[in-house]
Amino acid sequence: MLTDHDWRLKYTPEDGDLVRRFYLPALADAARYDRLTGYFNAGALALAARGIEGLVRNAGRMRLVVGCTLAPPEVDAVARGAALREQVERRLAAVSLAPPDAEAAGALELLAWMVARGHLDVKVAVPCGADRRPAADAAIFHEKSGVIEDRAGNRLAWTGSLNETEAGWRRNWESLNVYTSWGPEPARVDQEEGNFARLWADRSARVIVLDVPDAARRDLLRFLPAGDRPARLTGPSPDGEAPPPPPDTKPAPPAPGPAVDRRRRVWAFIDRAPALPGAGARVGEATAAVVPWPHQVRSFERLYARWPPRLLIADEVGLGKTIQAGLLLRQAWLAGRAKRILILAPKAVLRQWQIELREKFNLNWPIYDGRHLVRYPSPALRGSAKRPVEPDAWHREPVVIASSHLMRRRDRARALLEEAKRWDLVVLDEAHHARRRAAGAAQEGGPNALLRLMQGLKDRAAGLLLLTATPMQVHPIEVWDLLHLLGLPGEWTGPAFLRFFEDIAEPSPSTDAVERMARLFQAAEQRFGKLAPSDARRVTGLSPLRANRVLRALRDSASIPRRQLETPERHAALAVMRSHTPVRHLVSRHTRALLRRYHEKGLLATPIAERRVEDRFVEMTAAERALYDAVEDYIAGAYNQAAADERTAVGFVMTIYRRRLASSFRALRTTL
Repeated sequence: MLTDHDWRLKYTPEDGDLVRRFYLPALADAARYDRLTGYFNAGALALAARGIEGLVRNAGRMRLVVGCTLAPPEVDAVARGAALREQVERRLAAVSLAPPDAEAAGALELLAWMVARGHLDVKVAVPCGADRRPAADAAIFHEKSGVIEDRAGNRLAWTGSLNETEAGWRRNWESLNVYTSWGPEPARVDQEEGNFARLWADRSARVIVLDVPDAARRDLLRFLPAGDRPARLTGPSPDGEAPPPPPDTKPAPPAPGPAVDRRRRVWAFIDRAPALPGAGARVGEATAAVVPWPHQVRSFERLYARWPPRLLIADEVGLGKTIQAGLLLRQAWLAGRAKRILILAPKAVLRQWQIELREKFNLNWPIYDGRHLVRYPSPALRGSAKRPVEPDAWHREPVVIASSHLMRRRDRARALLEEAKRWDLVVLDEAHHARRRAAGAAQEGGPNALLRLMQGLKDRAAGLLLLTATPMQVHPIEVWDLLHLLGLPGEWTGPAFLRFFEDIAEPSPSTDAVERMARLFQAAEQRFGKLAPSDARRVTGLSPLRANRVLRALRDSASIPRRQLETPERHAALAVMRSHTPVRHLVSRHTRALLRRYHEKGLLATPIAERRVEDRFVEMTAAERALYDAVEDYIAGAYNQAAADERTAVGFVMTIYRRRLASSFRALRTTL
């Protein structure tokens, strides 16, 4: 992914060859590449192809806008009524695409192959005046920029002064300014993306953008390779990797033989494909009956790449936590990584889980209802969708969907913790139900039955996935309880966890507080890995030199380096520690605001609804008012008469009366 690299904010020839230092590693991770450049000629196209093997390897797409400056006679012809497209075609026809050397010939062959296969679209930009007529002063389209996006939706944009010429890349003193969507100036990436989108759609006031004329397209296509693949894709890539397979190349047909043998071979390959390295990790998604949203793909990749996964998904309600879990479950099941899976959810949503897995992921897994294993009805089951099972045998099933309410019962929990074999993956839906009693209160209770069950189960499962939109109900210690199930560093005890977030919220914490936080920061780095210098610069805004000084001070076993930090560096140290806590590594959270941004950028076709709350007051009749007042008097009287240690429970019951009254008179009468 693009986020795995430590990108510089600026590249110059002093950093080395710009192609190898920037272009190749950026495109190695690309799924989409949008490029604006200056000239349309063989050298420019050849150099625009540098590093594109990585884009092909990822089955990515490229859009290229190149400049075209009309000569005065051609501008005059358009002014007299000639078609602009004809004049552009005439101008490009005069441009020779004869490659100057073998390297350029190979690049043109690759570009021609990409155009023919639909992986490269090219348009031509003609500078114009405010009247949308071609500029008569030999103006040129001279913008140099690009936007690169990887499969997880991370984006990188760059702008620079270089021309698409050999001298521009190799000999001139040129520079590139780089911005990332996760970096200190994400708005710059949005600006470059919006600029490209306007040009591509021909909505710019001073540039006319046309599809590349047929003649120019045919001129490029004459470089198509004689065989199925260009030479650039048959040898090793510039970074030494094996050649990428063409994304749309069909496998060679099997040798002649009985049809049943061919089918057996195909299905045998499909059966093995999910476990294959590289592209095999996406087979589950590709064969599912759902098109996941970008944030769901990102969560899946985060889970599957760090097997066994241990993560709390805390997305807002309605953002598809079940889809993210389903992507993981299908891929892990097909690949054989998870052969024993337990899904725990409230009884009310067990059927919903089963239907979602069956309809979207073709996983017909049974629900254990206490006496039977019940699968989703299917003709293939031939009436055996429901079968009885003994209380000590249900957990021998490879995959089970069970009620978290049922499993937390003492007898069921004992069977799960003492008799059942180790699980490869456990999923707990509505994980906030696993909590301690009276969290944060002066007389706090111990863990409830579900939390106690999960505390015993966490060491009997390789992977653990918790799902809840509200990990904190009444007190932050509830978040610690859930993260403790996933595996916190030993130093991050409950009190230390709470104290850390109290300390980090202070604008100027004491020296002792900084020392406490530094020890926890060191423990987090030891468990989850060191914070990358690029991330430190991103969260602090400091120069590389000062950001590294802050990191060294925080990692030092002695306190002196931290005490020597200047005030800006001390504030930066707080930002670094805040950004590298177990919460960051063990929690995944997305909001509707993110999805709305995806929709605005065209990454998500489905619009995200806005919630608008409108208060409307209803006038009561005299009889309604009398009843309402009587209920309020009853509630107040019952609460005041209750003993002090019973008032919490009584207050909860009395609240139910208010809700029933708001529902209907019949509901209130039934309750009373």
